[in-house]
Amino acid sequence: VIKSSLPAVQSYALNSFGRGANTMVAVTESADDNSLSFRNVGGFLKLKIYGDATIKRIELSGNNGERIAGNATIEPIYNSAPEVVMADDASTHITLDCDNGVKLGASSSSATQFWFVLPATVFEKGITIEVESGDGAVYEHTTSKRVEIERNTIQPMSPFEPKFAVPTPADNQIWYTTTDGRAVEFDS
Repeated sequence: VIKSSLPAVQSYALNSFGRGANTMVAVTESADDNSLSFRNVGGFLKLKIYGDATIKRIELSGNNGERIAGNATIEPIYNSAPEVVMADDASTHITLDCDNGVKLGASSSSATQFWFVLPATVFEKGITIEVESGDGAVYEHTTSKRVEIERNTIQPMSPFEPKFAVPTPADNQIWYTTTDGRAVEFDS
């Protein structure tokens, strides 16, 4: 049995999962066996997001408190799929870090893909996705439908367009709205 930590922060990669996010294990039949067949520990959730925004980060969580990152035990099984058990102190969310920001595709047919690597999990009550734009606006997308992540399988989600809320200024700030509808702090 391997004690491991599945990453709670993953990095964006173009049309794939980020470096270091996909844990794999291998086990041989005996000490004399030199053939290692590595198997993915988790499965993949592929979001497709479009619109006129640049995305800074995306946070994913289950609506039923499912543990999806952090401490876990992994049991590699010869000629079979590894078994993963998340620890009681495992995290209930994963953040996808988009570093300097990722510009979205303009339409559902050209939506930008965002990949999460997850342990095999059934989100019985759906998932919540919090999307933060480059200018700090946040949009929450929730589904109550059951979502199942199977090991070594891609679970695609339907494309969606975030409708970012205009940030509310503090009482001691003056803001104005530009012709394109963005709220901007007044610079004196």
